[in-house]
Amino acid sequence: MLTKRRPGHPTADDPGAPSPLGRRIRQARQELGLSLAAVAGTDFSRAFLNQIELGRAQPSTQNLRIIARRLQRPIDYFLEEPGDSAAALELALAEAEMSLLHGEGARAESLVRRILARTIPIELRTRGQLTLAVALMKQGRPQEAKPVLEEAIVAAERAKWHQLLVELYDRLGSVHYLLRRPHAAGQWFDHALERYQSAGVADPVLKARVLGHRANLHYVAGQPIEAIAAYESAIAAAAQVLDMPALAGIYEGLALSFQQTGQYARALSYAQKGLRIFETLRDVRMAGQLRLNMGDMLLQQGRVADAERLFSDGAEHLQRIGDRELVPHLVAGMAESALEAGQVERASELIEEAIDLSTRSSDPLATVAVHRVAGRVAHAGSRRESAHRHFERALEVALTIDNPDLRARVTYDFARVLEAEGDSAQAALRFRQAYEAGRADGSRPGAVSELDA
Repeated sequence: MLTKRRPGHPTADDPGAPSPLGRRIRQARQELGLSLAAVAGTDFSRAFLNQIELGRAQPSTQNLRIIARRLQRPIDYFLEEPGDSAAALELALAEAEMSLLHGEGARAESLVRRILARTIPIELRTRGQLTLAVALMKQGRPQEAKPVLEEAIVAAERAKWHQLLVELYDRLGSVHYLLRRPHAAGQWFDHALERYQSAGVADPVLKARVLGHRANLHYVAGQPIEAIAAYESAIAAAAQVLDMPALAGIYEGLALSFQQTGQYARALSYAQKGLRIFETLRDVRMAGQLRLNMGDMLLQQGRVADAERLFSDGAEHLQRIGDRELVPHLVAGMAESALEAGQVERASELIEEAIDLSTRSSDPLATVAVHRVAGRVAHAGSRRESAHRHFERALEVALTIDNPDLRARVTYDFARVLEAEGDSAQAALRFRQAYEAGRADGSRPGAVSELDA
């Protein structure tokens, strides 16, 4: 005899699932052959899960995370149809933020764009825009991040979301920094701190991040002593609650600042601390940047073998993820290490590889770095005209970049080559140009990369 049920009173395994989220949960559960009880476990009731599948209840973000894990599905799975639940959207945004912490900018961008394509509450949209902007910066696209942040700021100012505004101002400052506009960057960092203080925001991690970004501006302005004091203030502001990415970025800034003051042992110590954090976070690109900075410090100390090992490890890891921007720098570093070790033939092979890699990079700094080393290698191989062409190419591109310190380095190396060739007049001229460039204010090479995080 068939048991009739009254309308509106479904059984535990009622085949109806009117909500998109409920349909996806039921579909995944049935594909895995799992009962309601198996998915619910001891975290919530079987009846509650059934109500979710029927669209009569909404799971919390934490419950949806548990369901996703038990159904062996990524968060993306719950965003494949319109009308997703608020919990699914919140969880997807949290997943995008976690992807950023792991250095997965492209995945974070994909998740957030799918969220923003829907009709969602304005606060969730604004937070999503913040996450999207950070993802774009992570991928070296600050120009695209700028209008996203500007739109989000308009909404946040209208709604008076003070803490969110501090974050948005800080990130817009980072965008201007990456676009080589330090004055505008400083203004936005100041806006962030003013809002933090005037609105009574209580988030020491956020405050430390803004202070760290302001410290970076001291570094790029050629003020390492002031930068060191500012970085230490940033660490003190957050005490024991500083988040790992921000702390790693501050360590990197301290390393570069101590390098500028000639304190290589302390510089390397902080760089090593930052590298360990970035490796823990699986942020391959940031780890690669730190290996590049550390390798450069070691070369200046004459520790050639250690430097080449860092350059080589960084290039290998970055090539696995298809990076095109940092790899040319690292391979050029390997070539310079080989040159310092007297291995001219090997240096020639490596620099040819670096030149080829630089043609696929959109970073003008890579062109400058590669051709500077190529000039040194050609000189060591007694190829005078080739050496001059490489140095002139490096200087041509360096003049288009607001980075006097970089121009000073290229010009100085060119002067040394001219001096070795016996052209004392041209050498003296280049030495003078290097001196004048080095005295100019401007961005330092290898500038603190935490700003794009």
